Parts: sequence; C-alpha cells; structure tokens
Amino acid sequence: MSSALVVGDRGSGLTTFVGLLYAAQLRLGTEEEDGFRFSAERQTIRQLEAIYGELAAGRFPEWDVNWEEHPLSFLLAFRASKLRGIGGRGVGADGRFDTVELQVGGISVEEISEFAVHDAILEESTRRLLRSTMVLPLVDASRLPPAAQGGTTGPIARYDARLVTTLEQVRRCLALEPGRKARTMHPLFVVTKFDRCAPQVLEALRAPPGPPSAWPSGMRDVVGTRILERYLPSTAHFVAEAARDHGSPIASPRWFYSGLQIVPQLNSTPIARRSRIPRGGWEPEYPFEEYRDLIEQLGKLAHGLPRAAASP
Repeated sequence: MSSALVVGDRGSGLTTFVGLLYAAQLRLGTEEEDGFRFSAERQTIRQLEAIYGELAAGRFPEWDVNWEEHPLSFLLAFRASKLRGIGGRGVGADGRFDTVELQVGGISVEEISEFAVHDAILEESTRRLLRSTMVLPLVDASRLPPAAQGGTTGPIARYDARLVTTLEQVRRCLALEPGRKARTMHPLFVVTKFDRCAPQVLEALRAPPGPPSAWPSGMRDVVGTRILERYLPSTAHFVAEAARDHGSPIASPRWFYSGLQIVPQLNSTPIARRSRIPRGGWEPEYPFEEYRDLIEQLGKLAHGLPRAAASP
C-alpha cells in the first residue's frame, strides 16, 4: 500500500483538511462516476462521516482525531485515461479502471521533533508513517506574518525549524529502508486557511487576484516557492540541498491551497454551504478544484512509486 504522511502544527487544520479530502472524493465519485470511484474501510468511513457531518452543517470539527493511531485507508479507482503514462498496474477486472491503495496518516511536527531530539524508540505505526514517500506539510496561511521580516520570528519560524527536522527524519527512514536506497520524497504542500491570509501577505507574495483555481498555469507553484523563500527559509534551503542528493533525493514541491468560505453572523462565523446536487444535502463551500488536483496527483504518484518494504 502506498502511504502519504500529513504533517503540521497543532491547530493548522489537519482534521478539516481530511474532512475536505473526503468531501472532494464524494463529489468526484458523484460527478465523475465513469472516471473516478473510491472506497474505504468501515472505521475510516465512520471517522470521516463524523467530521464531514460537522463541516456540512457549517461547523468546524470540535475534536482532534489521533490519525497516527487511526490512519485512513482509501482505495481510489481512476479510469486509465485520467492517469496517463502510469502503465497498467492495478487495472480492474473490467479493464477500465486503475486502482491505488492509499493510507493517509497524520502527525504533528512537534511530536516528530521530540522524537529526533530524544532519539526515541518509535512504535511501528510511527515508523510506517515516516517511511512515506508522499509527504503533505500543512502551512497555516493565517499564521503568515505581514511584517517585513517575513518568517524569521514567531510561530512560523518555529514551524520552519520543526518542519526541517520532520523532513530530515522522513528522508532518513526512506534511506534506511531495505532495498529502497534511492527512494525519492515527494512533498505536496497544502496551504490551509488560505481565505484568512492577510492582504499584506498576499501582496508580498505577489499572488494573482481571485481563487487559486483561476490563477494562470504554473502560478500555484510560483506563489508556493515565494512562501518557502519568505516564510520558511530553512525548509527552502533543505529542499534545495536535498534535491541534489542522489542517495535520498527530494522532488520539487507541489502546492495546493485550501480554505473555507465563512458567513459572518452574530457571535459566530459558520461555514458557508452549497447544495450537493444531484445527491441532495449540503457540503461546505471549499476550493474543490484544488482537492481534485491533489487527489489526482496522489493517484499518479501512488501508481509510479515503489511500494514500501514489508515490516520485519
């Protein structure tokens, strides 16, 4: 099974991100049933339905799930034409769909930094997560400071240092895995709470107007590179250095942007909702196209990357 590790600061939106990933899968399965399908274990569905129910009701989830202890397992099925150039691995019995198994686990950068500082003996569940070739760092846009010093101080600077430690831990685990000496790490950065990014920050990043889905081609990665250089300089340096390491290289980062439309009300700020036509019900107002692109990228990578070695 391919695995993807989601990392972030506490409060950076991990639970909401996973809920929106589920919402996007529901919508893809409804609108493109001839091109995309997904299934999940019963325990996974129960967790996701609880989170999605809160979001669809216009509320933020009020609890944190231990994703390290309860990772989410998906079976994604794409029509072959949706994932060009991946070969035929996992083609369904009818010959029409390519399937990938994807396990999504989450852990905070604080925890991984503690593991590194104290040289802790890791449980197998943690070691399995740290052997993920797909790593999804969450960058909380609401914490990007508008001050001229960029990311040199404050919470974003602490996150920068912890994220470098996290990526280094993952790279070490990949390099030490038997038979996988040249496994490449693929970072897929997700900028959460992008709707709450300060106007001064957007101006400093020279982000185009409008939602990311309306930006010119290539601008998502351009703005992402500016986020790295301005607010996460240590991470930017690590990525640049690791890209030249032929022993355990790191691919160029890909960037995705998430947010929720808010409807201000007296004493509360509920999430805006839209009708789930034709299925009925409601879903939160979120950037579906960003999540569509992320799901398709996960599918392409899961098809093309080597499977993790079995645990001893």
